[in-house]
Amino acid sequence: MSLPVTPIAAYLMVLFWTCVPFAPAEPMVIVAGAYSASGPLILGLAVVAATAGSFVSDLAKYGLGRLAGPALLRRLRRYKGGARAIDWIEARMLRTGSAVIAPAYFVPFGVVTATILTGALRMRLRGVVLASACGAALWSATFMTLGYVGGALTGNPLTGLLVAIPGAVVVGMLARRGADRVKPSDEPREPAVVSGPGAR
Repeated sequence: MSLPVTPIAAYLMVLFWTCVPFAPAEPMVIVAGAYSASGPLILGLAVVAATAGSFVSDLAKYGLGRLAGPALLRRLRRYKGGARAIDWIEARMLRTGSAVIAPAYFVPFGVVTATILTGALRMRLRGVVLASACGAALWSATFMTLGYVGGALTGNPLTGLLVAIPGAVVVGMLARRGADRVKPSDEPREPAVVSGPGAR
């Protein structure tokens, strides 16, 4: 299946789409990986584009968290998945601080919650930058590779997307289990004050 746009336009689409703070980027990243398997795109360049866009998006959400974090988190709690993500992030942030951003990439609503929460809590930007860079690179490489494998197996990027979805679910489950085993950090934090009932 041929690429409907030029490779440069495709890289830019991946970059700009992953830059959008609240856009679901996984399908775009997986499809880009699937197209890499059929030749039009170079997998490494597509990973770099997705990583850069995701990193910029994280910093934007961190800034939003500093400006209006409690209000955004209260709104997010209205959704079942959002409430679950907030509880998951808060419990682990008590032990890991801003490092929770990296595994949060593999949890629904996770990275949105984590970056907003670190901003709301005024956590150090350096820790957020490091965790975001690691998480964005790992997430981009993982989902792009899943798309690549799906595209290579099926010979069709769109069918490859469907094949890669179960793998994405498994990766998310493994990431959540791994996050539960990390050691505490010394960074001070009180997440419950920001998003718990007392903040309403």
